[in-house]
Amino acid sequence: MSVLASRKEDYARYDISHFSDETLQNVMKNIQNQMKEAVQQGESLTSEYVVQLSQQLDAYVLIAQIRKMRCVN
Repeated sequence: MSVLASRKEDYARYDISHFSDETLQNVMKNIQNQMKEAVQQGESLTSEYVVQLSQQLDAYVLIAQIRKMRCVN
């Protein structure tokens, strides 16, 4: 149950309801590029910075999935 609650909190924390799908996709690509750049500069995949970016990306992916599910229903 706590996982579900934390995911709802993620959705609330990243209030992007005003973002278009294209903007959302661009934000996710930007985060991916930041992760790639960090790794190329020697950051480990478990470094705090890369983990933080990964968590941000996870939240945005979840939001995109929720949007898609709402459109299907």
